[in-house]
Amino acid sequence: MSRHQAEKNATRSRQKATGQSYQAALVSLRNERIDHREKVTSAPPSGPTADGPVPAELAGLVRFHADSVCRYLNDAIHRARYTSLPFYDWQRMTLCHLTDALEHLHLLIGTIAAYLQEHHVSAARIRSHLQVNDEKAVAAFITPSALSHLCGLTGKPAEGQQSSVWHSVGVSIATGSGWSCAEQEDALEVLLAALYANYPDDEEAFDNLPAPLKERALALTGQIRAWRMEAPQDLT
Repeated sequence: MSRHQAEKNATRSRQKATGQSYQAALVSLRNERIDHREKVTSAPPSGPTADGPVPAELAGLVRFHADSVCRYLNDAIHRARYTSLPFYDWQRMTLCHLTDALEHLHLLIGTIAAYLQEHHVSAARIRSHLQVNDEKAVAAFITPSALSHLCGLTGKPAEGQQSSVWHSVGVSIATGSGWSCAEQEDALEVLLAALYANYPDDEEAFDNLPAPLKERALALTGQIRAWRMEAPQDLT
């Protein structure tokens, strides 16, 4: 998504939520971005260091949105199994699922990027991490929703007219309550590890998991390997 299109979408959302004119909503959004930019460039360095541990709130953020993305991807994949579904309905519903997944992924990336900005990671390094060439591409990720999400995640009040929903979700992720479900996220982590880890070729593939999750991943890996050996070749 281009920066221009992202700004248009955000402006329309603000316009719908507040009843402002398009121009007023656009000015409001731009002022919020300017405020954010001034804060991250004027505040002294603080927070985690580059060689320190991963902040728990960011690990929780990735787990939460990975679960949401996978849920929508599952819906998109499974939609083709409805053999009575007309192609029109398939394309409509599949693209809705995929764009819902994209929204979560875009928000996740933007929230992490905004966090790095607030902790004075260099602009060049952030561009490198995001695999983009200019600051306009970075700004396309750091939407008002991402800034609101970050405020909730880091225990700050929502600023200006930022989205209260994503602020609330950020609070839930940070506190492990409400929208967040540790058991669901644990189950997804085990499933993905069992499915994609290079085990048993890499005997240490699960060593970074907590002991209970490692035990489940090892058990599930055995079941997956057995299923792959026994499953028929034609699954269509």
